[in-house]
Order: sequence, then C-alpha cells, then structure tokens
Amino acid sequence: MTAKKEFRGFVDRIEGDKAVLLVGGHEEWSVILPKEILPDGVGEGSVLRITIEFDSEQTAEAAEQVSELIDKLTGRGKA
Repeated sequence: MTAKKEFRGFVDRIEGDKAVLLVGGHEEWSVILPKEILPDGVGEGSVLRITIEFDSEQTAEAAEQVSELIDKLTGRGKA
C-alpha cells in the first residue's frame, strides 16, 4: 500500500476566508480549505501540488493513547 499520494489542485475561487480547490485529473473533487493555510502568493487560478502522506508512527501512538485512556476509564488499567 502506498503511504503517499500526490495530486494537482486548481484554486477555483476564494470565498471570504475559504478557498475552493478543484483536485484530481479525469475525476475532479471540490475541496474547501481555510484560505490561511495556502502558501503566500496563491490566489484564484493558481495550480497547487498537494501531497497526502500517511503517518504510521503517529497513528500507532494515537491508537496506544486511546487504548490507555479506555483502559483507565473502564478500570482495566494498571493499578
């Protein structure tokens, strides 16, 4: 399984504090993001390279934290 995907995105429009992106190739999806997370200089008509990467280490850590919290809340944790 690939841990990283890259897409091209096009800033279709800016609406207030939101940016509407069209993402994908032959299949397009609309994505709405806070305008503040866009890099400086990006505006309507800008083309973006978008990378989504799976962080397996952080996922495992989060799962462990949730498991420990559940154990604590249900009384199954270490005394």
